[in-house]
Amino acid sequence: MPQATHEGVIRFGTIEIEVSVLDDGQRVITQSGFMVGLGRIRPPKGRQYYRGSANLPAFLKVPNLKPFISEDLLELANQIEFRSKKGVKAFGYKARFLAEACDVFACAQRAGVLKATQRNVADRARIIAEQLKLSGTTHLINEATRHQEAR
Repeated sequence: MPQATHEGVIRFGTIEIEVSVLDDGQRVITQSGFMVGLGRIRPPKGRQYYRGSANLPAFLKVPNLKPFISEDLLELANQIEFRSKKGVKAFGYKARFLAEACDVFACAQRAGVLKATQRNVADRARIIAEQLKLSGTTHLINEATRHQEAR
């Protein structure tokens, strides 16, 4: 199981998302950081994750978003199991998952299909997406974890 060598937080104004760099070089958005960053409640402790199948968060599985879920997003939804620097088992997503998930909300908003309960997530996703376009996810993770300095 990969081990986190660097950990940090990407800040998008008041939005914070936990990230890690793993010993195999992968940059990951932590599962809990992703959920909290988009304004969703963390999943209950003990929720099961299964390798080899898409594990989209429940708020992305709703019918009105289904037309905007790409095959690429489904592939990126396969979670990465790793150990934090403290040795605790954690789950994360490939860095690109964040931008792809934000794009789902942007497309749904343009199509006018968002429900009132999804607007907060869409607003947060827009803020995150704008910053990702300027800097890129890998660059932001490297900065947040100070991985560049270590190299």
